[in-house]
Amino acid sequence: MQLIKRLALLLVATLALGLAGCSSLTLAYNQLPLLGGLWIDSYLDLDSTQQARMKDKLRAWQAWHRREELPQWVALLRQAGATLDDGVMTADELLALERAARASMERCLQHAAPLAAPVLADLRPQQWQHLRKHMDEKSAEWRERNTGHDGQVERGKRYVTTLERWLGDLDRPTRRQARADAEAWHFDLAALSQGRDTREARTLEALHAWARQDLAGGTATLMKLSQPLPVEQPYREEIMASLLKLINGLDAQQREQVRRHWADWQSQLRALQTAS
Repeated sequence: MQLIKRLALLLVATLALGLAGCSSLTLAYNQLPLLGGLWIDSYLDLDSTQQARMKDKLRAWQAWHRREELPQWVALLRQAGATLDDGVMTADELLALERAARASMERCLQHAAPLAAPVLADLRPQQWQHLRKHMDEKSAEWRERNTGHDGQVERGKRYVTTLERWLGDLDRPTRRQARADAEAWHFDLAALSQGRDTREARTLEALHAWARQDLAGGTATLMKLSQPLPVEQPYREEIMASLLKLINGLDAQQREQVRRHWADWQSQLRALQTAS
């Protein structure tokens, strides 16, 4: 399932649909039923009736999320801002942000489960096969992107891009250092591929659980996937160390840029809370 995806899993539902890459959080959020429906359809190959049903479910989920969860996101941004104002962000503060974001993720999944269950229960065998094939294709693309020197360079570029999505524009020395850090991470392709395969299998297990109305079991399985697997832990620790070094190395001007970026997000989120 990217900075606060690693930094705190911040706005995790938005990230999951790729909305964090959009220039306007407001536009992306308001288009969530459409964009989310397209994203889900790419995995499930829904027919027109199923697509319409899924969009209705996404609208219902968004209405709940707008009312109940957006205030939690604003609070999480304030919490992140407070750690920035402290001068030095500690590993414990980073983990506290992550726990708060994971709690948001769990609430989102708990509310999504009863909405998704009837759609999943209606899937035909060939649609489950399509889902597995699409996930396998995504895994193959991931392996290709991360192989060899080119993969190392691309990881550096992606890290910088993700940092700037979450922190706003960074100056050239900070971008250069972030890219160098990411290229130096020890990326064990075999171990991380194993972890990705495990995640794919458990995701399918969770969706099948929802389809047979085991909502709590499916949600618990998905929540386990919000934690690093043992084979992923060394890589995660390198990323976390790099994040702490980068954030604590920001100068006053860069910190003010991050504050403005997050303040803009908070303003958009508050406006979204009252939008119809």
